[in-house]
Amino acid sequence: MAPDTGKYLYKLLKVNSTQTRQRITLNCRWNIKDAIKVFLAYVILMFAGMPLIIQFVSAIFGHNFLDNIGHRNVVLFVTLFINLSVCSYVFYIVYVQRHQSISALGLSLVNISNNVKQGIIKYLITLPLIMLAGFVINLISNYYGVNPEMQDVVKWILEEKSLFILISLLFFGIIIAPLIEEIIFRGFLQSALKNYFGGRYAILISASLFAAVHMDIFAFFQILILGILLGYLYEKTQTLAASVVIHILHNSLTLVFLLYFKYFLKGKVPVF
Repeated sequence: MAPDTGKYLYKLLKVNSTQTRQRITLNCRWNIKDAIKVFLAYVILMFAGMPLIIQFVSAIFGHNFLDNIGHRNVVLFVTLFINLSVCSYVFYIVYVQRHQSISALGLSLVNISNNVKQGIIKYLITLPLIMLAGFVINLISNYYGVNPEMQDVVKWILEEKSLFILISLLFFGIIIAPLIEEIIFRGFLQSALKNYFGGRYAILISASLFAAVHMDIFAFFQILILGILLGYLYEKTQTLAASVVIHILHNSLTLVFLLYFKYFLKGKVPVF
């Protein structure tokens, strides 16, 4: 990694620890145990619970039901259900157990225009680093003769012929997933981690967890850099507005490129 790249990532992680702890003490009553419970619930439901839920749906309604509405439709619905369930669990901990408003998660529109503007500027600065990480990983994998596998959602978009399912995938990927993931990973997990590790390490840990749950070793560092940027924006603004908008922007650009590759390049996706 180039020295300038390292310095830039360090600046994203650098925060005023004294001011951070003061803000956290006032605004965040949930703790590291709550964070662990939520993260474990997310991982267990996404990677172990999903096939069980699909089997349960199949047992109740029969295999013909899955064939009629489409397996990918069922998977998308179950994914949405799991994300909303974990998000509801977060709200329950914050609002019921810890007696705080859900605005403590950063759900605020304070100074939104300036925050989003600064977020877009920093995203445009960070985007070349994300692309560089993908290029370097591709070079390394090619050197060792390893072919990177595409994520399931990428395969779905490139292979899917149903317009309804394609629109559903795009809506989930562009709107639903960024909002829920920012609430869970930045608003809840990062806030709890700050109490225990301090602001800088909280950003890095939450970004690492965010990258890990995407289950793509080849895209790990790209997602990690994005996660660091999103965590930095949340720490700097103390609201989720900028991180949600940038997350939506990033996913939108990614999906636009995928659709371009799907319809104009016959599904051939270059690595960058």
